[in-house]
Amino acid sequence: MEFYNLGLVPWFESQVIYHALAHLNREAIILCSPATPYVCAGFHQDIPSEVDLKACKELGIPLFRREVGGGLVFLDARQVFFQIVLHRKNPDVPINRERFYRKLLEPVIQTLRDFNLAAELRSPCDLIINSKKISGNGAGQIGECYVLVGNILLDFNYEVMSSLIRVPSEGFRQEYLHQMQENLTTLQSEMGRAVSKEEVIERLKTNFTGAFSLTSTQLDNQVLEQIRKLTPMFKSNKWLMEAGRRLLYREIKVAENCYIREYQVSLDGTDLTCRLVLAGQRITKITLIDSNRLIPPLLLRQLEYSLLEKKMDFNTLNEACMEAHALNPFNAKNLALALSGKKVATTV
Repeated sequence: MEFYNLGLVPWFESQVIYHALAHLNREAIILCSPATPYVCAGFHQDIPSEVDLKACKELGIPLFRREVGGGLVFLDARQVFFQIVLHRKNPDVPINRERFYRKLLEPVIQTLRDFNLAAELRSPCDLIINSKKISGNGAGQIGECYVLVGNILLDFNYEVMSSLIRVPSEGFRQEYLHQMQENLTTLQSEMGRAVSKEEVIERLKTNFTGAFSLTSTQLDNQVLEQIRKLTPMFKSNKWLMEAGRRLLYREIKVAENCYIREYQVSLDGTDLTCRLVLAGQRITKITLIDSNRLIPPLLLRQLEYSLLEKKMDFNTLNEACMEAHALNPFNAKNLALALSGKKVATTV
């Protein structure tokens, strides 16, 4: 298998190289870092719904939309990328999703353990240390190849990332910043010192070599020509702004065990902003705001307390809303319907 140890590369190339290799059906492992920052969205995401385009423009931060799944990420030179391209007919590629991630991420787990860190896989594809994510990963099929892409955080700018997302409220942005600080970690944080890219790359190279038969090489004319062919599409506004998955609420993933959602729920007589932090479809934090100030604050706190730690299914939520006695039965049911993703009833 081809092995590309590319070091620091232009931000655009840090994504388009593995796309080019996959379109050429060339199996490879690539290690690199982007020379300048950018925002990268997953294949199924809707960039106008996810990204604050004005903030990106003001900060001079470009956008890329990849052909691989996963969530929105802020990428810069303080990260080491690993990108794996394998033909879908390769008999060594597990069909099972969980085994696929476990096998391909094992060299990365071992790399982190080489630093005496207790790294492990949180299914399906987060690598964690002491319950905090240090490596986010995504996969997908490009042409006839399966591609897995991921990164190891040497350091991370939580504030810049939080400033680049599109939010329904500033409260959502502050919650996102807080949850990132609570649920993400970096090599510098874990080691108590700055860790160089060279240290990480050398270990990654050794561990990937132990798992695959690698031949070091450089980008050849065929790959460069394929990059040239793909560039107009990836830079086109049509590709970047193509409609993706849209939800009835704003949601962003921090880690496999942490999602933030915010709903705007119109009830009979008032409107509620509902901001939730979820772990495994269970509410771990909730903030309710009555924009019309018609529900007494004490009753809102009772409703929050009743919903806390509840699973996100209609019957459980409806029972919790009724037990709080903060809303009439009609509004309680509609709040439970909205939070569980069902259609809200209307008055006759």
